[in-house]
Amino acid sequence: LTIDPAPLVVTALDARRTYGAANPGFAARYDGFVLGQDAGVLDGRLELATEAGQDADAGRHAITAGGLSSGNYAIRYQSGTLTVDPAALTVTALDARRIYGAANPGFVARLDGFVLGEDASALDGELRLGSRAGRASGVGRYAITATGLTSGNYAITYRPGTLTVEPAALTVTALDAARVAGAANPAFAARFDGFV
Repeated sequence: LTIDPAPLVVTALDARRTYGAANPGFAARYDGFVLGQDAGVLDGRLELATEAGQDADAGRHAITAGGLSSGNYAIRYQSGTLTVDPAALTVTALDARRIYGAANPGFVARLDGFVLGEDASALDGELRLGSRAGRASGVGRYAITATGLTSGNYAITYRPGTLTVEPAALTVTALDAARVAGAANPAFAARFDGFV
């Protein structure tokens, strides 16, 4: 009587994490135990691993299983998938202000969410900051928008800032005048300083 090993499939379970985070604890599923047995009847130690380190790019990476043996089970391993999701990155255009008639100032942005000590050099594209407000735009508040960056490892969200256009200073000076006593006042005039 030949008793063949029973087939046993060890499947590494799928997992996911965010770019820059440590790998989670991996787990496996066993299919094929008989007689009410479990992993306690196997020799060796289950090893679950991936080549994806903390700095692995966002995407899908294999989780492999191995390390077990048994005389009573023919063990076959199936890989799982580690999904590395992009980390959240927020680009916020900083508020600015200027006087009516002046050119827009140089706009700047704050970037929040980098991991692994990275900075803007880890991103593709070029940050562009702008506003629809021109020099002739009236006093008020205008959006400052940010665009232009891309990355496979970061999910980029843009937040607008506010450009506040303030009134320009205008001075109206009544000009001096003179008249003879008893005469009617002359026509008065004024000088305007500050138009843009």
